[in-house]
Amino acid sequence: MLEKIQKNKKVAIVYSIMNGKGETLMEVSPHAPVFYLHGCNNENIVPGLENALEGHKEGDIFSVELPFELTFGPYDKRFVMEVAKEELTPFIDDFWVGGYIESFDEEELEEMSDSERFWKEMEEQHKPEGFVIREIRKSTVVLDGNHPYAGMDLIFNVKVVSVADASIMELENGYPKEAEDEY
Repeated sequence: MLEKIQKNKKVAIVYSIMNGKGETLMEVSPHAPVFYLHGCNNENIVPGLENALEGHKEGDIFSVELPFELTFGPYDKRFVMEVAKEELTPFIDDFWVGGYIESFDEEELEEMSDSERFWKEMEEQHKPEGFVIREIRKSTVVLDGNHPYAGMDLIFNVKVVSVADASIMELENGYPKEAEDEY
């Protein structure tokens, strides 16, 4: 009998994400499924998708349309910032639209100017993984700390690859061990 997805189960899924126009935004390869511990506040699965997976079994295939509130949240204009290029040069070698700047560590924070401190405060409120360069101007760069899918209602097409009991170590650590040799 196949196990159902429920709290503390180690789950592997593959999926694609589509926008409301039916355009595919991303796909997870069947050769590299996403693993997560169900009901354990994992960062690698959005809450709406985790809720939709509850009760499914290995081999289940389904689609679910989720509002942005249950996926990557609203688009927040406060996290679009214009920063002087000279303030970014210690952290990035080359500027291009679509380029990515990771969040800062504490040592880098100590070297920041006042405007960068404001940026760090915004980052702490929002906790983005990083910032995408949206526009390059003469002496500044426009950065966006929103998730690329923020503010979008999304359709997830999902296949449940496996459902198993999580090990004691996985439960203690709060994340699953990804078994690359299993797939």
